[in-house]
Amino acid sequence: MKSLPPLALTGLLGLVFLFGNNYVLNLFVVCALCALPAVGLSLLVGHCGQVSLGHAAFVGIGAYAAAIASERLGLDPWLAVAAATALSAAAAWAVGRMVFRLRGHHLAMATLALGMIVHTVLAEWKPVTGGPDGISVSSTLHVAGFELASDQAFFIVGWIAAIAALVLADNLIRSPFGLALRVVGENERVAGSIGIAPARVKRAVMAASGALAGLSGALYAFWMGYISPDPFNVAYSIKLLLVVALSGFTGTWRVLGGVFFVVLVSEGLKSFGSLDVVIYGLLLIATMLYPRCKAGEAVRAFLRRRAEDKRKVSSIIEAKA
Repeated sequence: MKSLPPLALTGLLGLVFLFGNNYVLNLFVVCALCALPAVGLSLLVGHCGQVSLGHAAFVGIGAYAAAIASERLGLDPWLAVAAATALSAAAAWAVGRMVFRLRGHHLAMATLALGMIVHTVLAEWKPVTGGPDGISVSSTLHVAGFELASDQAFFIVGWIAAIAALVLADNLIRSPFGLALRVVGENERVAGSIGIAPARVKRAVMAASGALAGLSGALYAFWMGYISPDPFNVAYSIKLLLVVALSGFTGTWRVLGGVFFVVLVSEGLKSFGSLDVVIYGLLLIATMLYPRCKAGEAVRAFLRRRAEDKRKVSSIIEAKA
């Protein structure tokens, strides 16, 4: 049964690649690029219990770092992608070092402020970022001499990256580090009492989450051939959080269900302009509160699992005592 989600996804992607038109291929590239930061946010929020309302900032950092490295510094595009991913990971680690001293709504507000600050910097630092006009990216990725410029090529690249992220995340949460991650998410004092360093664990998962977001942004820059601050605003952060909520917070492969839903809804909301952030917020509230909503059931199941994990942790401590 564990192999069913990857097999079903492979079959779906194969059908889309063979029979999908350009519009459908384009949508699936968007889904792949959205899945990367969503997987990282799922690790951070669902398993580590640290809320982030500014995750779009790391996607934007990755996109601009890749564009600047390739266009102005002359780096090979793949090296630019690697550098952008590393820079986003480092930025996320540094942010985690500052904001993880906070908890609850204070942490949520701090990450929201981070997202707003980064978006403002991207829009106003014209000598570096180009301001609202953005940056054109003329460089293209190549593999074995083949140029990756079409939607078909980025369909393959994007989904290879997304599936790799899903597999790595799934293995991570089943590893000893994943257990430590869940213990930290349940109770940091308990984690410290059994030899786990909560600060290190939180910073590590924040860095991993930032790396996936940065990779998404870097690939987005080379796929679009142009970037501006608009795609990396607060609305995108809320959209990512909605994806994670729809997956039940701790889902790995279930994240894709939230991704497909949100991307399709986003297509329908284009005519609403800037009001889309209000609609995403209402969808997020409905996900958490509507009693018959399937996503709401997943969220409640997640809360029940957290309660069970707390009881298991308490039993471990009592046994050691």
